[in-house]
Amino acid sequence: MVYTLMEIRQETDYVLHHAQKVIGIFAAMRDFARHLAAQGHRVHYLKIDDADNRQSLPANLDCLIERYQAQRFEYQLPDEWRLDQQLRQYCQNLAVSNQACDSEHFYTQRKDAGELFGNQPHWLMENFYRRMRVKYCVLLDANQRPLGGQWNFDHDNRKAWPGVPAAPYDNRLRHDHAELWQDIVAAGVNSFGEAGADDFRWPLNRAQALQQLDAFIADGLPLFGAFQDAMSRRSWRLFHSLLSFALNSKMLNPREVVERAEAAHRQGQAPLAAVEGFVRQIIGWREYVRGVYWAKCRRICRKTISATTGRCRPGSGPAKPK
Repeated sequence: MVYTLMEIRQETDYVLHHAQKVIGIFAAMRDFARHLAAQGHRVHYLKIDDADNRQSLPANLDCLIERYQAQRFEYQLPDEWRLDQQLRQYCQNLAVSNQACDSEHFYTQRKDAGELFGNQPHWLMENFYRRMRVKYCVLLDANQRPLGGQWNFDHDNRKAWPGVPAAPYDNRLRHDHAELWQDIVAAGVNSFGEAGADDFRWPLNRAQALQQLDAFIADGLPLFGAFQDAMSRRSWRLFHSLLSFALNSKMLNPREVVERAEAAHRQGQAPLAAVEGFVRQIIGWREYVRGVYWAKCRRICRKTISATTGRCRPGSGPAKPK
């Protein structure tokens, strides 16, 4: 078996990405490749500036299948319709056997929200969220009723932040990705936003992501609920978890994040309103947005494919959870 990871212009260029997203994904991929190799796995890694990088997924796969004389091709189902269609079409023409494996980094499957709502005119997230709570037994009492006697504590989570208590200190590890950023720029990749490559704080791997989760549960979660909708010039992050990158890049599983938050409440470390508000972001909004995307993306994305470039225009990809 050969594990293949690619930094390709196909993915950096189909829309304009924030610089930190490009750096974070490339840096995490490189770290993961080192981890796989250290575990004794065969790894083929294509950097953005490698001479043999064809800069497209199908072209690179063709070369690698031929190089390794592969008899089977397997991939994990992507989280974007554009890639899903590309890989499906690619496999239709493959001479070798192939298989797609579903992701384990969501509670639901792609089709679940569509099957739940069907032809209903209104797809209310709150209805979806309550079903998720019951199905996965999250924040329920012994009678399968919501803890605290109500499903939603949103009315308790709309406070303005007066400046106290102080927001948690940003204790995330710092990385210097200046050299990587130079390679990205030299390769001609365009982006927007401040790169901050020499003081980069997004996690590289699962161990760092778990440290960030630990810090949030201890220092951010207790006050997350009350100020989750607050904004202030005095604090750029307030009590938010900053876990979206780790979740979306699959360093963390949403189940372990929800279980840690729920355990914090049961152990008296965080109030119910704060935990419920946070859990709603994960098993409510995150799963709901994904479900709506896969239920509606076929119609929406087909309308936004450019006839001249074959690329999805900005706005055609999945909405990102809070």
